[in-house]
Amino acid sequence: MSAAHEVRPYRDAFAPYWHPVAYSHELRDAPLPARLLETDLVLWRTGSGVAASQRYCAHRGADLCSGSITPEGLRCAFHGWTYGESGRCVRIPSQPQTPIPERARLATFHAAERHGLVWVCLSPEPAAPLPEWPELSDTTTVATVPLPRLDWDIAAGRMVEIVLDVAHLSFVHEGTFGNPDQPEVPPYDVEKRPDGLSARIVYPALAPGVGGAPPRVDRTTLTYDVTFPFAARLSFKPTLFYPHTVYAVASPWSEEKMQCFYFASYHPRIRNFADVFVKSESAILEQDRRIAEGQRPRAHPLDFAGEVLVKADRLPIEYRRALTALRSGRPVDGPPLE
Repeated sequence: MSAAHEVRPYRDAFAPYWHPVAYSHELRDAPLPARLLETDLVLWRTGSGVAASQRYCAHRGADLCSGSITPEGLRCAFHGWTYGESGRCVRIPSQPQTPIPERARLATFHAAERHGLVWVCLSPEPAAPLPEWPELSDTTTVATVPLPRLDWDIAAGRMVEIVLDVAHLSFVHEGTFGNPDQPEVPPYDVEKRPDGLSARIVYPALAPGVGGAPPRVDRTTLTYDVTFPFAARLSFKPTLFYPHTVYAVASPWSEEKMQCFYFASYHPRIRNFADVFVKSESAILEQDRRIAEGQRPRAHPLDFAGEVLVKADRLPIEYRRALTALRSGRPVDGPPLE
């Protein structure tokens, strides 16, 4: 690899992208702690939206998550220093008549609220926009249900790879929806875009039997859509049940640890979908977690050395190839798998 394309440190490579750090419903009237790429943050609501800044006060290092929100901004619980949206200190109660030092400010970061999530970008200028999921904007025809945040000891890229892995369904998910009697993965195409990947397959999922009947094969169309670096949308269109879509957005705490915001959209007329989804998907993801946390290395590999790959692995292969390009500052347009 040429000097111009040396692999960048993990934080440097992914700090310019938007990452979710909380569900919107978690951020209420009090400051909320968050962590992203080894950076401790405090989130808080402002008159115009959401704000994200360094977690510890510029005065004496107190935890601002213990503070409170005032009309002026975020107030520290230790000495009452108050910071505005820009991060600049606007009030020092112990010396109200003295000019506020220029250094009395917090590091602040881009923050936005979309798709039921609070997103943060650590760089001065985002490298790409937030994921576009327009179906989520119509709350009359689409309802959503989130899972509790997933806290796994693996890289964010590892999490996305297992979501994209078609060949694991019949084995890892036996007992939930996986069909161990039909493990063959037919050939499929992967569409590559500058901002992501997409693919479509038909999987012979096992649908639960009703009234003691054995499970039935349900040929389910799976449509995968990835937005780089760590957002995956997976649409399920079964023949026996209603369609729905799941969204998995991995947020990197560090190179070897992540949290994932995982939720689903569905038609609000589907009765009991939320309860069924939380129960079934939690079981499915626990199956994934046990496998994923056992992989080595925990960090997302930059190449395929030490692995023996086949065409059934094409979607995770193209995803890893793309993330390796992002790490090295190259365009995401590598050659297809032969």
